[in-house]
Amino acid sequence: MNIAVAGTGYVGLSIATLLAQHNKVTAVDVIPEKVEKINRRISPIQDEYIEKYLAEKDLDLTATLDGREAYREADFVVIAAPTNYDPVKNYFDTHCIEDVIDLVLEVNPDAVMVIKSTIPVGYCRSLYVKYAAKGVSRFNLLFSPEFLRESKALYDNLYPSRIIVGYPKIIDNPEFAEENDA
Repeated sequence: MNIAVAGTGYVGLSIATLLAQHNKVTAVDVIPEKVEKINRRISPIQDEYIEKYLAEKDLDLTATLDGREAYREADFVVIAAPTNYDPVKNYFDTHCIEDVIDLVLEVNPDAVMVIKSTIPVGYCRSLYVKYAAKGVSRFNLLFSPEFLRESKALYDNLYPSRIIVGYPKIIDNPEFAEENDA
């Protein structure tokens, strides 16, 4: 499969490394130094397993700053973008996730998007409602929370304690999903 991963922090880079063992994976980031390191097989984050896999494994992994190109050919887009939490406002900043979604819908509306970022309760439902109101008839969005420790992210992906995936009852009709509390 052709997979794009938006974000190369602990969540994104560990998923990209794991999936690149058997799939063509393109990691997308906005920081040129991180992209350069990944392409030289040097981990930009501290994680023993990621460092070892990048150095020793035969991975089909490239990194880029060009999300448009990476998402255009992707079967799946894993969204591991930052969602900084402001405890004073009790608010998650989810604009990075929505920027990725907007770009994916523009260049490859058939791609399946999987949110791995930390998000507030009800966020996916609100996205289905938002994009239905924009006239998006097919919205392939799933949520799969991560249960990772910093510096042990790839290990935790290789040996997960649990795997959870949330999806609506009917993916092709977001209004139906929203009305039926999917």
